[in-house]
Amino acid sequence: MILEALAIVVMAAAPDGGVAAGPVDPTPDTSIERYRTPLEALTERPVGEASRAVRFDWRRSRVGFGVISSSLLELNNYSSFRIGGYVRKALGNVMLDASVTYVFVFGSDATSKLALTPYRQYGRPNRLELDINFGYAIAEGVVTSRPGIVPAAQMVLTANAGVRYLFYPGGLAGVPALDVAGAIFNPRISDAEIKNLDKVRLAAMQVDRARY
Repeated sequence: MILEALAIVVMAAAPDGGVAAGPVDPTPDTSIERYRTPLEALTERPVGEASRAVRFDWRRSRVGFGVISSSLLELNNYSSFRIGGYVRKALGNVMLDASVTYVFVFGSDATSKLALTPYRQYGRPNRLELDINFGYAIAEGVVTSRPGIVPAAQMVLTANAGVRYLFYPGGLAGVPALDVAGAIFNPRISDAEIKNLDKVRLAAMQVDRARY
């Protein structure tokens, strides 16, 4: 009875009073037939690949710049504060960076009391430090920071090795020009430099002669 009622409605809606013709099947399009793949085959294929789930790949960065600040543990009664900047470049799994920092050195109550005695403690006065470091990535992972406003980041654990050069402003004052080049690359501070640094060293300090 339901099929008959539908047929009557279609016949009454025909514009010419005749019976309305049913839809005609269009000619099937086979132009992309060769690109069709059964659903079973698609479900067995990988739909994507993620090599690094991070927004920033440090290996592909050109050059990075930054500001660094730290406090040195000199294992004596003097305290130091470093501030400066660095430039960084990734070479595959190796991170190469060079930095320039200035170190401010402060004394303490212990050094003031030590200065009243004939004893001295090794230390280094205010200086400029040049660093060249090599870092090799040994472990990486995506981490979620505790503050929710900080997006997911990549943490990289690296093994680092580097060399640090210490330059004391005013240390080469009065040194002959021909001796300056040799003194700069000498791993030990010369007697002339020690004489100049004795004027600016802190109380109870005996200047460490190591330049690197």
